Amino acid sequence: MRISPVLLVLPLLLTACQHDGEADDTSAIGLFDGLFDGVATGLNYPLDIGVAPDDLLTEADIEGGDIYLANYGTSEIMWVRDPTGAPDSGAATPIFDGTSAGFAGPTAISVPTHARVWAAFEQGGSDNAGGIAILDQDGALISTIDGSDNPDAFANPGGLCYGGRSADGAIAYFYLVNLGDGTAWRIEASTLDGDGLAFTQIGSGLATGTPGNPGSPGNGLSSSSDLPQGGARGCAYDLGSLYVADMQNDRVVRFDDAATNDGIDGVALEDLPAGNLNDPTDLTVNAEGYLIIVSYENAKAFLTVELPRGGFIDNGLQDLSVNAGNYGVAVASGTVWFTRANNKNGTLRAVTPEQDVLPTTEGPFPPQ
Repeated sequence: MRISPVLLVLPLLLTACQHDGEADDTSAIGLFDGLFDGVATGLNYPLDIGVAPDDLLTEADIEGGDIYLANYGTSEIMWVRDPTGAPDSGAATPIFDGTSAGFAGPTAISVPTHARVWAAFEQGGSDNAGGIAILDQDGALISTIDGSDNPDAFANPGGLCYGGRSADGAIAYFYLVNLGDGTAWRIEASTLDGDGLAFTQIGSGLATGTPGNPGSPGNGLSSSSDLPQGGARGCAYDLGSLYVADMQNDRVVRFDDAATNDGIDGVALEDLPAGNLNDPTDLTVNAEGYLIIVSYENAKAFLTVELPRGGFIDNGLQDLSVNAGNYGVAVASGTVWFTRANNKNGTLRAVTPEQDVLPTTEGPFPPQ
């Protein structure tokens, strides 16, 4: 793989159902010049990241802000206690060993609440097609999901994201993207513990890729050649549509009506400038409805396009020296969080509007 990243910040069209509230700093296109590398260290090819949201229904002293990472190189889920403030470069803490549950190679993290973490693993499980481990906030295993629950839904997962709840609150939606066969699936669960599961293939036609050779605790990877190659990767859900980083096809694909339909024909976001979207690996949505995309290839560019079509508006090139294989991305109010995964000394990184603006995981932001 080539190793220059790009971050693209994309504002959603303003409609009557658009996100409300004051604009946050992650919407300041072209103004980012604060880069914080090594916010947390001790990572080995971290491929995805999730920030625990605040839970407004719990006591005031129970808040989110912790960061969870899919550490592909050791098949572990890592934890960083809320890193808001001056970075201390402490080592991330392993809290779950996927090999203990028969899984290897975590590729994606979804944190729907501060108390539950869903982690997708590329390999292991039924027929070695991968699966999902559901954890509590401390990494204790709650349950697993794999091909024994639905043999068609798992084909080496590359992406996993949360899609909110049904109108009556009875169903939680998750979306799974498979790099093995290029399909996208909706998972419905009656609880965040994985009860009452139902699986629906919502679309196909995404890029397919080759699974990697994940490491294990104490036996981490030393070469990026062991990472999965190509295929569809990260996903994000917003206002009825699922967005997928279709890595090998160098595009972002939108599946409309993802919460209700199946067999959807995905469409690529239009009018993205040539050469500015190479090997996209992950994406997320901030509180104001900006879709933020990180790519493994092609450094130092912030692009503004409008969704849902993706029409090009502005190009705010920045020299942030982030050309080092960035991979997973998440967002909080004033900070874009992402991972450096081009070598065995992976780190958690952050970008803020200015260098004297310290990183934060404070909300609100939509859980992904």
